[in-house]
Amino acid sequence: MAELKEKRHDAIQGEIIHVYDGIEEADNELPLWWLWTFYGAIVFAVFYWFAYHEFEAAPLPPQEYAIALQERASGGEVSEELLVALANDPEAVSAGQALFGEHCAVCHRERGEGNIGPNLTDPYWIHGGGPTDIHATIDEGQLQNGMPAWGPTLGGESVQQLTAFVLSIRDTNLEGKEPQGERWVPGGGGGSAAEEPGDEGAAPEAEEAAEAEETDDAQDAETDTEASGTPT
Repeated sequence: MAELKEKRHDAIQGEIIHVYDGIEEADNELPLWWLWTFYGAIVFAVFYWFAYHEFEAAPLPPQEYAIALQERASGGEVSEELLVALANDPEAVSAGQALFGEHCAVCHRERGEGNIGPNLTDPYWIHGGGPTDIHATIDEGQLQNGMPAWGPTLGGESVQQLTAFVLSIRDTNLEGKEPQGERWVPGGGGGSAAEEPGDEGAAPEAEEAAEAEETDDAQDAETDTEASGTPT
């Protein structure tokens, strides 16, 4: 880029100060509307940061969305959409973690790795690993397995927060109690796919055994042919 020694003035562009490859650069003042928009964006960003992140004077959009869904579901059916939104809401997950530590850690340990109750961090679930499955298990309980119904005790909002926390630790695969139930696959239908713990890798092992058997049979046939003197 070459700077002109003698700057010239263009009637349309204004004062030309640089020329590069035949492209001229003029020294024009930015429009006032553009400058005020730019300065306003800076002021808004500072206000937004302090209002939403420092002082938390207003909920963030994901939190506001979760609150709206929660209000819509109050007294009605709890949806998967609501539970997933709560699982993405840090406040709901934090509240659920506190409830989990108070009521559930005895059976599932603090991080959900399992103790008397099953490991909640692996992909295997006894009563289904979908959001509504988990909510129903917490809300209604499974008395035959020693799981109490927390809905009547804690109320709907607390059960939803507990579900949000459990969803947040699902598939984190912490070392703990051995897998129980069936492997849950998203979209597998009915909340779980029919795959028992330990099924993974069974098919490859069977294929390897079959291939080894075929190899042994071929070697035995070759040995028999050589022993009988039959030309090959």
